[in-house]
Amino acid sequence: MVDPVKPITPPLVRSPNTNITTKTPTTPPPQEDNPISLKVSKILLNPIDDTKTKIALEALSEFYNHDDNNNSIIARRNLRGKIEQKAIETNRNFLEIFAVIESEVKDMNTFCDEIGKGLESAKKQTAVLLEQSDGLKSQRETCKIRKILIDAFLKRFTLSEKEILVLTSLDSEVGIEFFDALRHLQQIHGDCDALLITENQRAGLEIMERMNACQETAFDKLYRWTQTETRNLGRGSLEVPITMRQALKALKQRPVLFQSCLEELVHIRRNSVSRAFMDALIRGGPGGTPKPIELHSHDPLRYVGDMLAWIHQTVASEREFLEGLFEPKLDLIDEITQEENLMRESDDIIIQDLLDRDLDGTCRPLMTRVEQVIGSQIGAITGYRILNLIQFYKITIARILGPNANLSNTLEIITETASRVFYNTLNTKAEQLLRFIQTPSPDLSPPPAVKEVLLQLKAIMTSYETSLVTASEREADFKTVLDAILDPLFQMCELGAKDLTRFNQAIYMVNCLHYVQSDLTLYDFTHGRVMDIERRIEENLEILVDEQYINLLKQSGLKPIVQAIETKDENTPLSLVHYMDPKSLTNIMARLDSFLSLTDSDTFKLKGHPKPLVKKVNLRVSKMFIEAYRKVSNAIRDPKNRYEFPNTILIRTVDEVEAILMAD
Repeated sequence: MVDPVKPITPPLVRSPNTNITTKTPTTPPPQEDNPISLKVSKILLNPIDDTKTKIALEALSEFYNHDDNNNSIIARRNLRGKIEQKAIETNRNFLEIFAVIESEVKDMNTFCDEIGKGLESAKKQTAVLLEQSDGLKSQRETCKIRKILIDAFLKRFTLSEKEILVLTSLDSEVGIEFFDALRHLQQIHGDCDALLITENQRAGLEIMERMNACQETAFDKLYRWTQTETRNLGRGSLEVPITMRQALKALKQRPVLFQSCLEELVHIRRNSVSRAFMDALIRGGPGGTPKPIELHSHDPLRYVGDMLAWIHQTVASEREFLEGLFEPKLDLIDEITQEENLMRESDDIIIQDLLDRDLDGTCRPLMTRVEQVIGSQIGAITGYRILNLIQFYKITIARILGPNANLSNTLEIITETASRVFYNTLNTKAEQLLRFIQTPSPDLSPPPAVKEVLLQLKAIMTSYETSLVTASEREADFKTVLDAILDPLFQMCELGAKDLTRFNQAIYMVNCLHYVQSDLTLYDFTHGRVMDIERRIEENLEILVDEQYINLLKQSGLKPIVQAIETKDENTPLSLVHYMDPKSLTNIMARLDSFLSLTDSDTFKLKGHPKPLVKKVNLRVSKMFIEAYRKVSNAIRDPKNRYEFPNTILIRTVDEVEAILMAD
């Protein structure tokens, strides 16, 4: 049944240009009680383009048969029923479909329940398996860790088959792989010692027992290989293979085997050095260069020098070879452990011993030939040069080999022999000087013997300058040579001048002493002897001064006045002394004036050489003479001596006499 249509109030429209709300202009309002007007108004008020309206109209169109009159009243009256019937059919269809769905959902619930029951059953059945699986996983992780530990243990405490083959097989060569395997073996041996102090003593003992057998075989193989290689080290080559160096280093752990290898090495190297020395003496170098040392045997200095130079070079090269063999000195390291320091010291001791024994074969040939040279008739200069040369190499080689080495002792013996021969030569020369004494020449200059001996001494001192004796020890060391040469020489000079006057003896000795002194001052190791000669020169200069002073007093006439002043009684006036009267003094002063007038030609002064010493003597004599004249002048002017006119007696004042005598 259709509801009656209600009148629809037209909507209010707001004007865009004003705030006043107005009604939309429509037809005049119909009468409220007219049904048709109400429907028309309702239709006009509903929008025809509304979407919901369209959908509703399309839905309503399905209820009309197009063949029928669509706008019939019957159709309109039955529209509500059709809609309700349509709704009922739709609901019925929905219920039917829902019933089907409900049935399927029930079936699905039933199936899910069955599946859940199956899952619960399966879960109960697989719980044990899961637990077993977790246990197996844990065991697998444990096994992995154990495998890692076992692999590490086996790697650390066992040798691989390849390493065992390298260490024990005689067919495999000794090389880098061998020493790597040997180091691994020694590491295992050391680690076994650590195992013995733990609870794993049994494992440590078993591993050590197996490794000891392998280690003994390896060291025996290494020893035999080293013995063979050692024989190749005496064939002139000084290059050391790395494997040989590593072999000796490894054999130090077996002192008996190591010492046996060293003995073999010494035997080979000693024979090699001895043969090389004899070849250098007799045959020379390859192809005749250098020439044999024996060719220079006519030149003693060169002959001895060549032999010593060859030995010194061999000592250096042999030491370099042994250092390369043991490698005691590595690159500078900031920190060196005490163990490494002890190993280096041990290597140094071994090198020193081997070096001494390697060169032992050169001692006897060297000593024989040097003794033959120094035992022949050689001069003092050549003898000392040879002695100094031997001393030079003795000190140099002793620094390398040590003072107790056989070669050092041999050079010490040769040095003593050369020194004894040299001093015997000097003693013979001294005996000749004292046997054939040379007398002074008229000019009192040094005799030829002094000049000859001094030439030899200069050559000896020049040679001594090249010695390795320290500066602080040189003077004491060379003093014996100076005493052996100069003492007989000065004794000869004194004996040769014994027939001269005291004045001439002093001049002669000053000339000889100064001649020697002038050459000794050129060397820094003769200071003591120079001072001794200086003292003796001063003693003789004092004699010259005293003699010259007395001579000048005699020549000038002042001697009796000076003697009278020095010998008279203090209470006796000088004028009363015999020959000291004014007249006698006037005559003496006139003589003095004549004497002083000769000073222009320096006739009263000492002449000769050396000029510095002569000038020194003349200066001292002049001062003494001036003081003597001052004493005479003061005595004449002293009223106690009772001279009435002293100025008439003294022709010259003291200052005038000083000006005359002190003039150059």
